[in-house]
Amino acid sequence: MKTFFNTIGNLFRKPVTTKYPFEQTFKPDDYRGLIGFEESLCIWCRRCEAVCPPGAIVFSQDMEGKQTYHYNRAVCIYCGECVRACPKEGALFQTAEPAPCALKAENINNGWNKLFDEAIESRERYAAEKKKKAAEKAAADKAVAEAKKAMEEKGGNESRQ
Repeated sequence: MKTFFNTIGNLFRKPVTTKYPFEQTFKPDDYRGLIGFEESLCIWCRRCEAVCPPGAIVFSQDMEGKQTYHYNRAVCIYCGECVRACPKEGALFQTAEPAPCALKAENINNGWNKLFDEAIESRERYAAEKKKKAAEKAAADKAVAEAKKAMEEKGGNESRQ
């Protein structure tokens, strides 16, 4: 009987839900939406990438050393760990914008796994190239030092004679 009166009462009460999508839903002050990124403030430390639980942030790097920020909102769980870990105020921030719905499976992945793997490989290639150049420079510096030493020894031997 209680259920019957509850049902009749609901006919005359104001609806609890909003008329979404015609009216925006209420967002509390501490709402955590999409992650925003301000490239000009970023110091490229990659802490956000390291602390992101699902791996929604990744940085790629070209052979000149320039890094690029990539963010997958379908993978993100909006925990805010990246924002808290960022040492530069305002480089990463959470917006009030909710993530759009992905209606198709291909919109969810959208090649993220391939991009993620390529980003990691690009950084490894850059590190290997940097190490190779450092080794070449060290070898060249060593050759110059040996040549100087040989010249000094040769010059020292001539003055003794």
